[in-house]
This record gives sequence, C-alpha cells and structure tokens, in this order.
Amino acid sequence: MSAWRALSGKTRCHWRNTWRVLQQQSRLKVWFIALFALVFELTLLILFLRGFIFLNTLGGAGTLIINRLFSLFFLGVGIMIVISSMIITYSTFFRSPEVPFLLSHPVPLYDIITLKFLETTVLCSWAFFFIMIPFLAAYAYHQGLSPLFGLWNLLFSIPYLGMASGIGILISLAFVRWFPRRLLRTTLILVLVGACLAVAWSIRTVRPLQDDTTLQFNLAALLPGLALATNRWMPGWWVSEGILAMSKMEWGRGMMFLAAVITNGMLVLLLVQELGRVWFEPAWHEVQSSASGGNTRAVLFPRLSRILAILRPDVRGLVLKDIRMFIRDPMQWSQALIFFGILAFYFSNLRSFRYHLLPDTWRNTIAFLNVFSVSAVMCSLGARFVYPQLSLEGQAFWTVGLSPLTLKRVLLTKFWTASLALVPVSIGLMLLSSSMLSANPLTTLLACSLAGCLAFAISGLSTGIGAVYIDLEQRNPAAIVSGFGGTLNLVVSLFLLLAVILPVGAILHWHNLGWISGWRFQIGLAITILWLFATTGAATIIPLVLGVRRLRALDF
Repeated sequence: MSAWRALSGKTRCHWRNTWRVLQQQSRLKVWFIALFALVFELTLLILFLRGFIFLNTLGGAGTLIINRLFSLFFLGVGIMIVISSMIITYSTFFRSPEVPFLLSHPVPLYDIITLKFLETTVLCSWAFFFIMIPFLAAYAYHQGLSPLFGLWNLLFSIPYLGMASGIGILISLAFVRWFPRRLLRTTLILVLVGACLAVAWSIRTVRPLQDDTTLQFNLAALLPGLALATNRWMPGWWVSEGILAMSKMEWGRGMMFLAAVITNGMLVLLLVQELGRVWFEPAWHEVQSSASGGNTRAVLFPRLSRILAILRPDVRGLVLKDIRMFIRDPMQWSQALIFFGILAFYFSNLRSFRYHLLPDTWRNTIAFLNVFSVSAVMCSLGARFVYPQLSLEGQAFWTVGLSPLTLKRVLLTKFWTASLALVPVSIGLMLLSSSMLSANPLTTLLACSLAGCLAFAISGLSTGIGAVYIDLEQRNPAAIVSGFGGTLNLVVSLFLLLAVILPVGAILHWHNLGWISGWRFQIGLAITILWLFATTGAATIIPLVLGVRRLRALDF
C-alpha cells in the first residue's frame, strides 16, 4: 500500500469518526445550530440585497461600485483566508498529535506536507462559504445572472482558496522556522504599543467638515480598495472576471482566467511542498524542544505574585495558575487577541466612514450594534474558554476538594477572574466606539453599562453552567464545549444579549425619532435600566448558586 493511500484511508476514518460523534450530539445543539445557520444566511442575503438596492440609488457612483464589487469581495476573502491559514497552520502542522506518529513511520515528508496543506485549506475555508453563498446569491439575483453562476463560482473558488491558504502556510512556516523565539515577546509588546498609539492617534484625528455630498457617501475613501481589487495582477480579479465571463458565455475568456487561477494555485502548492520539505522538520523540532521545557521558565511572570499579594494565598495560587495556563496556550490568547483586536481596529476607523457625522438616530443604532458585536465576542470566548475551566481540572479535581480552598471559593475565584478580564476590555472598546462616533453622554453611559453588565452575566453563566454540567472524564476542551451544557450556555447567552440590548437600544431609538419624550421617555428609560440590572444580575447569580450546589454534591 502506498503512503498516500494510507493517508487517504486515515482521513476517511477520521471523517467517519467525526460523523459518528456528530450523531451522538444532543438534539438541542443540532437544531439550534441548524436554525441559527438558516437565520444567519437569510439575514445576510437580505442585507446584501438591500445593500445593492442602496448602491443603485447612488447613480453612476453606485454602478461603478457594483461592477467592481465582485473583485473587491474576492480580494477581501483572499486576505481573510491568508490570515486564517497563518493561524491554523500552527495547530495543524506543529500541534497536531498525529504529526509525531506520521514522522515516526515510513511516510514521505512530501506526502505529510500535502496532507496538512489540504487539511489547513479545508479548516480555514469552510466558514467563509457561509458568507460567500448569500453574497453570491444576492449578486446573481440583482444582476440577473444565470443559475450556472453558482457552478462557475465553485470551479473558480476551490483553486483560489487553495492559493490563498498556501500563501498563509508559507508565511507561517517561514515565521516559525526563521523568527528567533527569544524576540517573540518583544515583538508582541511592540505590536501592542503600536496598536495603542494608532488608536490614540485615530481618536485625536477629526477630519474637517465637508459638503453634503461627501457626508452622504465618501466614494474617495473606497476607491483605493476598489483600485487594488481591480488590479490585473490580483488573483481576485482573475476569479471575478472569469466567473462573469463564463456567466456571459464568453467561454474563451472564462477558460483563460480559469487556467490562470488553477496554474497559480498549483504553483503555490508546489512551493508549499518543496519549501515545506526544507523548513518543516527544523521548525517542528524547534517547537517541540521549546514545548518540552528546555527554554521555558519554571515560573511564568514571577512578579505577578507580588502584584496579587492582596489576595488570600489560596485564591492567589488559583488565579496565578489559571493566568499562567491561559498565557502558555497560544491557541487561547491568540483568539482573544484577534477577536478584540479586530473590533478595536474597526472602532478606531469609524470616522473614516464619516459615521460621527451621521444623525443621532443612526449613531445610536451603530453604537448599540457595536455593543452587540462586543457582547457576541464575549459569548464566544466565555463558551470556549470559561465554561470548560472546571472540567479541565480533570481527575485531579479531588485534590482541590481536599485542599483548604473550598469549592465555593474555587467557583467564585474563576468567576471573578473571568469577569475582571472581560469587563475592562469590553468597557474600553465601548468608550473607544462612543468616542469615535461622538456619541452623547447618555448613549456612552448606556453602552458602557450594557457591556459591563453583560461581561459579568456571561462570566456567571459560563462559570455556573460549567459547574452544573462538569465533566471530569473529558480532557478535550472542544468535546466539553460541544456537549449539552456548552450548547445550553451558548443559547442562553445569546438570548440574554437580545433580551437586554434590544429594549435599551429601542427606547433611545424611539426618543431620537421623536416618538417619545419628556416624562414618558424618563419612565421608559428607568424601566429599561431596571430590566438591565435585574436580568444580568439574575443571569449572574442564579447559575453560580446552582453551580455551588452541584459541586457540593460531587463525590470525590
């Protein structure tokens, strides 16, 4: 049996096992995910259609943008795939438990690199199809294109996504192979300081007021992106032009672009295979040697113990343990850094789109949409990292039960650790958003209050439900999160966001429209604020109480 046939059989067995695991999932989780995906796709489809209709109202400028929007879309998808593959490559190439097994067997390194290339491409591309499908459907409907438009998109998208993924893999391999690990912390600090300075500069920079046409639509701000997307050297332009040519039955032109995309995709694959054979093994050994403890400090952040000296010794030890475990796992802090970093970058550039010059009604809407985006990220992080914390203590949890640290204090310590990590970040992002929108003090106060209260509520829900559905037998965080308790936690958190944000945003929106004012507005605002504190307070306290009862009932 050839090595490639063996690897293919291994992959088929892996997908069969994955399908069996999916069949064992709770029906609540399956139905909720299916319903959420359907609503998500329909919402995006409606938004894209409304966007095309809006562009039509702009006349010639709208026509100019629509004709080039397809190229801009594929440019954006390509950039996101490159970034995503750079992150996923570290997990699939250097942290996958099957890599040591494959390297110890007579499997050519060439085949291992190819397998990991395909695996990385699938992992970093599948989610983008959920965005591509409604956009392409809306574009085809608006432009009156043939139903075969979907087939042409599939033919062009596969090699294009592989090309973008391969570029990200090459960047990641080169970074791990050649970047000195001793400079990693310094580089991250410099990047963080540079990002903070950029945000501060964005806050201080206020562009002068211009005429109404500029306020209504700043086409000049979008043209650089459009110009890059329509550059004939960009693969995204080849894809868009080839798809449109095929849809217009210009077969010669379409096949020319298809051949260009396929050949360049194969070229990138060849580069990944050849350079991977040279770079991968030294980089993999470097990562494994650093992970084995040879260059790792015995105590991470030793000064942090002095900073937390005000805490009780038992509580301080648990907090330090959780912080150090979080920092030592790049898959955790990198996701949090990327999610919140993208939001900070978006908020700091709100004035580039002249949002601060919009009427109060629209600025209020954008402010509360930003609250929802920050809260949704907190839900994701809470479900992924906070919920499985107690379960990850594993079979050694009995030592915690026998220690002077009570189980109630363990639960509350994990709750406060998560809360004190989420609250400053969420409130800081909302202050940045409100500042860039030039929001009035009331909107700023409500946005920050919502973000802070929801941070406490999400921490309480994730910690409490994680204790109620604790699973000490499972060591895989993904398996813990995918259980009934993890699904329930995510569902309740998302419904909590809607139940809290919508009433507060609606009362301000009605006030800005002039539908309510005076004492009616004051009473309505007071009721919504009471609802905010009551709902988030209950969502924080009740799960923690239930979690304490569950932990006390455990038999060690």
